[in-house]
Amino acid sequence: MKRLISAQDVIAAAERHENLVVDGNTIVTAQARDVAKERGVLLETASAAAKSAPHAEAAPVAEHHEEAHHEEHHEEVHHEEAKAVQPALSADELERVISAAFEKGIWTKEEVEALFKPKAAIDANIVPVGVSGRHIHLSQEHLEQLFGTGYQLTPIKDLSQPGQFAAKECVTLAGPKGVIQKVRVLGPVRPKTQVEVLAGDTFKLGIPQAIRLSGHLEGTPGVTVIGPKGTVVLDEGVIVAARHIHMNPAQAAERGFHDGQVVSLKVGGERGGMLDNVIIRVTESGNLDCHIDTEEANALHIKCGSTVEVVR
Repeated sequence: MKRLISAQDVIAAAERHENLVVDGNTIVTAQARDVAKERGVLLETASAAAKSAPHAEAAPVAEHHEEAHHEEHHEEVHHEEAKAVQPALSADELERVISAAFEKGIWTKEEVEALFKPKAAIDANIVPVGVSGRHIHLSQEHLEQLFGTGYQLTPIKDLSQPGQFAAKECVTLAGPKGVIQKVRVLGPVRPKTQVEVLAGDTFKLGIPQAIRLSGHLEGTPGVTVIGPKGTVVLDEGVIVAARHIHMNPAQAAERGFHDGQVVSLKVGGERGGMLDNVIIRVTESGNLDCHIDTEEANALHIKCGSTVEVVR
């Protein structure tokens, strides 16, 4: 059976500071090769991995056997090199794998086309856009207060940042002046509950605006969170998210950015303009994506998947 190495497998190996071993039964996707290059993960043949592993010093051999062993060693090396350059799959096998992937919904036609499409040169100043609506990140304690003891979130959609997802669950926010219903919960759970709203939402709720990066919650306003099984009163934790661009260290190095750097965004189009005070966020688990909220996106007539230009 063929073994498939995906981009997620490479990310997991990078987090373990390990390389990946490939052989004739291994399929490595184009995206996985790109991520391996970005993360510094080597895709080693089984023979190369064995040679790099520590081993005991060989016992001395009789002098008259040296030439024979030397020739035998060269034969083994040439044999391994010949094996290494052989294609992992024949054309028929590749066709069967791709057909099965289509049938099982593992790959779409667009994804397969992307595998064989030559990689375009990187423009360091062009980044994709992700547009965020109001949402909430819950701690496990608050999740259980709102939805019941032992409750687990139900993922319905993966987000641009690895491991993060939109959940089926929604809550209601209640402030001094008003209520906002159907606020989406994002997962996984976090150590501390955080609510991210739009600037206009603060007027409806009757709370101050605190423009912050995620996790910077000290001194922010609170709100009441209502779920199907209970209520949580937050003393702080409500923010209007500061504009930011996620990336991992390899992506940052490739593009010449650093964590905490403040840049601007140039948006083209009929309603284009400039967005200032955009903060670069470099984390090991990050993936290149510029995050703005729906109010900003609507004002500039852009959407998820649009691209913008970074002005340094």
